Amino acid sequence: MEFRRLAELMSGRELHWRIGDQEIACRIEVSKGHGTLYITGNALPFRILDPTHIAIAGRRHRFYVIHDRDSSTVWLDGQTYYLRRAKRTADAQTPAQSTTGEIRALMPGKLLRLAVAVGDTVAEKQTVAIMESMKMESPLFAPKSGSVSEIHYRPGDVLDMGAIVMTIVT
Repeated sequence: MEFRRLAELMSGRELHWRIGDQEIACRIEVSKGHGTLYITGNALPFRILDPTHIAIAGRRHRFYVIHDRDSSTVWLDGQTYYLRRAKRTADAQTPAQSTTGEIRALMPGKLLRLAVAVGDTVAEKQTVAIMESMKMESPLFAPKSGSVSEIHYRPGDVLDMGAIVMTIVT
């Protein structure tokens, strides 16, 4: 299956992989070949250039992916990574509830647009804003359902990584 199609199928899903003895959670958000990989607390914007090239954070990389039922082998710039789907425990299968309704900038960049206003009701994982960093657009998602109580920035504002863009209360 072509990587672009696979990435779009996985979009919005949290995946748990095991690399050696380490379990890694990641989420891909992708649309029309552009997207963001959220992994270990970092957001990496990417763009699929063609079937064997991807731009990650603005740098071009050659890659190949081979998928099996519960594993993937990724070849990226001469390095080979073997990923096995992690066996999830009962605790890991229960989604963690966000204790805060703060939506923070995942990277330094410009706030392009807001998808909500103060007082709007939002659902968990709903897109609430779009940021731009290094010419890549990345959505910001609501960590929980609730109501938008504060918006701290306007479109066009430049934000530092970790800046609180808005707050959601239940």
